[in-house]
Amino acid sequence: MVKLAVSGDVQAISEVISGAGATAILISILFNTVISVLGVIPSVFLTGANILVFGFYGGFLVSWAGEVVGAVISFMLFRGGARSVLKIRPDHMKVIRAISLMPGKKQIYFLSVLRLAPFFPSGVINLFGALTTVPLINFLLATALGKFPALLLESAFSYNMLTISKNYINLGISVLVAVLLYFIIKKEFSRLKNIS
Repeated sequence: MVKLAVSGDVQAISEVISGAGATAILISILFNTVISVLGVIPSVFLTGANILVFGFYGGFLVSWAGEVVGAVISFMLFRGGARSVLKIRPDHMKVIRAISLMPGKKQIYFLSVLRLAPFFPSGVINLFGALTTVPLINFLLATALGKFPALLLESAFSYNMLTISKNYINLGISVLVAVLLYFIIKKEFSRLKNIS
């Protein structure tokens, strides 16, 4: 399963999921958990496979549920051992400290903003969150809220790529929205870095 998740082969992943029958949703969520724990693999390939198997809306919802479950499992695993093992870059330590000292609502806001980044490996944000003192419930809420629009955009992108001959204009719009989100996230992240 790890090899297949790393491959990015949408067709092969969709065949494994659809071949699972009644457990297809669980298999997809398991794929998402593997991707989250590995940390650097974008889930866009799995989103595409889910859309092939479950249709646009079903694929989006399965991908969103899988992202949330995978993120929570990764967060707990990373929190259990990452702090003592990993060396943190000094410029990121300020951000981690700033998030840790924020009230709960602001923690949820900033982690949600980071989650908005479509096509960005969520495992990196899972690790980042685990290095803070953010409570699990705040991390869960931020992930669920931030991943919803990000995965909707990722699903639209994947769907439009799979049907590019009919939806090339929608694909262009998806790319423009992703670029706009990038600049919004970059601005918010810079603002967070400047918090003393």
